[in-house]
Amino acid sequence: MTCKSQVSFGWGHALALTEDGKLFGWGYSADARLGKAGGSFETSPLDSGANASENNGQLSSSALEAAEKLVLEGMEKEKSMPVVWDPCLVEELHGVEVVDIACGLDHSLVLCRNGTFLSCGSNVYGQLGRVKQELGMLPVDITAVPVSIASGLGHSLAICRVASSDSDTIGDATSIVSWGWNQSSQLGRTGPENVPLVVEGLAEEIPVSVSGGRVHSIVLTSKGEVWVWGCGKNGRLGLGSSFDETEPILLDSLEGCEVLQVVSGFDHNLVLIAE
Repeated sequence: MTCKSQVSFGWGHALALTEDGKLFGWGYSADARLGKAGGSFETSPLDSGANASENNGQLSSSALEAAEKLVLEGMEKEKSMPVVWDPCLVEELHGVEVVDIACGLDHSLVLCRNGTFLSCGSNVYGQLGRVKQELGMLPVDITAVPVSIASGLGHSLAICRVASSDSDTIGDATSIVSWGWNQSSQLGRTGPENVPLVVEGLAEEIPVSVSGGRVHSIVLTSKGEVWVWGCGKNGRLGLGSSFDETEPILLDSLEGCEVLQVVSGFDHNLVLIAE
């Protein structure tokens, strides 16, 4: 696993990974979403909006008005908010080489060279994937071995090496593991939402990259196939409908195309294809 420079943005906070594995953070640091780069830990005065959504991720007019009010109130409180104005080294990871990062709305994921997988920030949806609720960067409760990580708004994703079906030993086989917010089936599986679990619908596939949107997810496999799941509103899954998909479904409209990269936006997907 090589280390590459990388930047990831959440709502009001950001992480930057340098080529030599150092991690810097800046922006809104409530809930310790920046680890100790944010100094003292504080709880966010802004609610994550877990109860503001209706079916299929739609927001009612009253919810929108309430959200707007919260934002305006938050802007007024900005001067007293915990904000890191300049990029600062994340103190917990001094001397530890970081190889991958991902930011959600108000949480962060960090994968280290030594295999340590850390999470920090808000855990209102179970997106930190750990029993320990303390603020700060702490290990995710995961038995698989993460290779790369990604995050949606309130859900987390990882490509992991997992044990084969006939053995308890971790091998080279990889699978997608998901946890966190699952309002529109963006986890692609059933079962406990706050526990990292394998997406069984992709058990026969070898994932190359994975990305999460607000309430949907997308993955590219070694065969060049694209699979999508979660909220289908406004056609964001590319399936020609607005139906939600509770499990991964093949995006067969891309058959015959050489797919190079897939990535989720807030409520849309982008696919890079070779000419």
